[in-house]
Amino acid sequence: MKIYDITRTMQDAPVYPGDAAPQITERQDLRGGARSSEIIAGSHSGTHADAFSHFLDGGLTIDRMPLDLYCGPCRVMTVRSGELVTADELRGRLGGRERVALRCGGRSFLSEEAAEYLASCGVKLLLTDAVSVGPADNEAAIHLILMESGVAIVENAVLSGVPDGDYLIFAFPMKYGGCDGAPVRAVLICEGEETPEKTEVFSGAAGRDA
Repeated sequence: MKIYDITRTMQDAPVYPGDAAPQITERQDLRGGARSSEIIAGSHSGTHADAFSHFLDGGLTIDRMPLDLYCGPCRVMTVRSGELVTADELRGRLGGRERVALRCGGRSFLSEEAAEYLASCGVKLLLTDAVSVGPADNEAAIHLILMESGVAIVENAVLSGVPDGDYLIFAFPMKYGGCDGAPVRAVLICEGEETPEKTEVFSGAAGRDA
């Protein structure tokens, strides 16, 4: 069994524009008997889960999000970096998986058609290594398409060094009552083999249905 830690170190993670960087301040050292620190961070700092309440009026807060969304079989797929992800780039590559992790080097975002395609395929969890699933000029629309279809979102993961393929994912959010998001400790597990079975790579042509 091989475990890939796909969680960014909180202080080193890219910060969403306009958000404050996380701070960890030591409040007591060993001279006081034990070390103790104060952590100040936004609900969407580091590798984190978006609750449905992040964009949906009356949506579930992070403490009420179903935990089964965040664990189970997951497919890691590389998409073109620096471009909007299209439905054609995803079509035929999901293999029926309900949890999908998109590697884009932190520089790609979903188009509306790609978000609609993922929702139509029954995807339950979408993870990305970008700071958001949607581009800055259309962020709300992408989130709403996914969330209104019951798709959980995990953003700002790190997928470098993880081969494309099939894994088990565990990415449970912290339980902050009434909050719109929370950090996660996300891991991918490859059982048995050292590396997973390779999956189809986008070639620019539409493939078979997922």
